[in-house]
Amino acid sequence: MLINFSITLRVHYRAPLEDFAFKQIFGEKRNIDNTRAFLKTVLNFPEEEFGSLSVKNPVLSRMFRKEKSGIVDIKLEGKSGKIFHIELQVQKRAYMRSMVLYYGARLVGDQLKWSEKYKKLHHVISIVICDHVLLNEEDSYMNVYELKNEKNRSFTDLLKVVIIELPKLPEEEDSAIWPWLRFLKCKAKEECDMLATKYPQLKKPVRCAERMGLIESIRDYYFHRNLAKEDERMLHLQWKLDGIEEGKAEGLAEGEAIGLAEGLERGYKEKLTIARNLLAEGSTPEFVQKITGLSLDEIAKL
Repeated sequence: MLINFSITLRVHYRAPLEDFAFKQIFGEKRNIDNTRAFLKTVLNFPEEEFGSLSVKNPVLSRMFRKEKSGIVDIKLEGKSGKIFHIELQVQKRAYMRSMVLYYGARLVGDQLKWSEKYKKLHHVISIVICDHVLLNEEDSYMNVYELKNEKNRSFTDLLKVVIIELPKLPEEEDSAIWPWLRFLKCKAKEECDMLATKYPQLKKPVRCAERMGLIESIRDYYFHRNLAKEDERMLHLQWKLDGIEEGKAEGLAEGEAIGLAEGLERGYKEKLTIARNLLAEGSTPEFVQKITGLSLDEIAKL
């Protein structure tokens, strides 16, 4: 007896601000037209700059073993060599301004190889999209930061930071970037469909959000399940590590050298405890190293 099996690959809508969906819409080579159109509305650059936009490896390189590693959300390169960095931050985190500066500085520094001249450095433009209020001191939903002095004279244009805060977006359209940001805020498929009808430039991005097939959905499920576990674990670890750093700062401020030494020793023991717990839960030595700052040799001895 012949049995026929059929599998229906259903498509699933994913909100654009879901990490996996966001990277599918803007960080995939096959969807580079979405990214190109988005950047054109955010940045005042000649159109040809985005003509040969290419997706690059988002991992920040390390020169030294103990140097902090990092992965940006989306890294692209324009025709002239400009680096475009797009970062999505849904949850508010401590020291986020420092993180943005760190990523931008690393993307500048990572461009040069041994003995290369500084004149070969290209501009880095970091676009940070926040689903929370980061700049309490500003009313506008998009703010651009550059290195300038008190007379508004530029020191260098090698690094530019664009902060976009979605909660500040007005209900009514007020700029060319507004439809894109309104699209990012969509929670339901019906909202996206209405926007795509009104704004033709959003048709393909909306289609990408709506046409995540079964395979992508399975990947998305496991990705977010693992991400949630790691994210929660990293938050708890960061709280502990931040406590260690605060203790060190207080010791320095009070000039208590003995207390500082004891605090450092306690901090080191705390890192060892954290490392043991992570290893027991199945984390890789590389992940443990990233979280605790311990060397691989120290981790191997645990």
